[in-house]
Amino acid sequence: MYLKRLKSTLLTQLNGKWYYQDELYTGIVFFDKPNNQLEAYEVREGEIGLPYISPCQIGLPSPISIDSTGFCNEDLDEYGCGTIPQLYQGKLYQGMSYTFDKGICEREIYTIENGETENQIMWWTNPYEPSMFELRYDYDQSGFNYSNTSQEYVTFGYGKTCKETNQLEDISIKYIPKTNRLGGLTIIGNILNSRNYLNCPVPLPKMYELIENYRYFVFDKFVSLRISEDMIDKLFCIWMTNNSFSHVEKIYISGLDGLKDLDVFSNTQSFSSLREVFLDKKTSLEQIERLKAVLPHINIVY
Repeated sequence: MYLKRLKSTLLTQLNGKWYYQDELYTGIVFFDKPNNQLEAYEVREGEIGLPYISPCQIGLPSPISIDSTGFCNEDLDEYGCGTIPQLYQGKLYQGMSYTFDKGICEREIYTIENGETENQIMWWTNPYEPSMFELRYDYDQSGFNYSNTSQEYVTFGYGKTCKETNQLEDISIKYIPKTNRLGGLTIIGNILNSRNYLNCPVPLPKMYELIENYRYFVFDKFVSLRISEDMIDKLFCIWMTNNSFSHVEKIYISGLDGLKDLDVFSNTQSFSSLREVFLDKKTSLEQIERLKAVLPHINIVY
């Protein structure tokens, strides 16, 4: 599903077409140029097409692209401080850089004027899938993030602030494949209807399918929920019907003021395992007192 991203040295050219392992190549090809510079092109069925524009670079300038293998700022950032600049020929570098493992692209990075990383994608080289990315786009105030580096969970998030209305759309999930449960969920704004998370420039069909089936979420023993106040009533009704909370022992909730019927928490079938509730600091005192009355034997932290 994901395109390969290979140096031209791993390909062969025959009769004007490019091949990889005796098959016509479809993917991205990188050509080495002097001084660690690169040229990258899209290839379809062996034929070179348009220059490749990385998702890290959308809307951003990059006069050149470089191969920073061996001197990548992210490799030098041992402590994850995020302030190690990318240097090229002794100067701060703004633009696209790539790193490679045996000719296979494993990372795409865009660094800004001070050389610090703005956008980044890391790729598994076998299978060829994204392992993580962080992408921010100032031109439309949107951003995407994804991580599949943990053995226990996968995370995906999207957020955008509308310039005209200053309204926020936000969705994020923390998915635990082993149990098919969610450990975290954010739903803010009109995101379930707009589905703007589908605009992610690195497609994630498995994450999309998960979100599309939000009605059937099953939450883990501890779950963190950030839900818009105007959405929480509707969503809790759906999840109660589908017994989504049956495993929940501890729950953090932001947006509780929008939930009209707090008796849902005393439903011993839906919340049979509930022991502790953590509330967002913005939760009103009135709603906190109402919840205490409904759950006198449950520890409520606020």
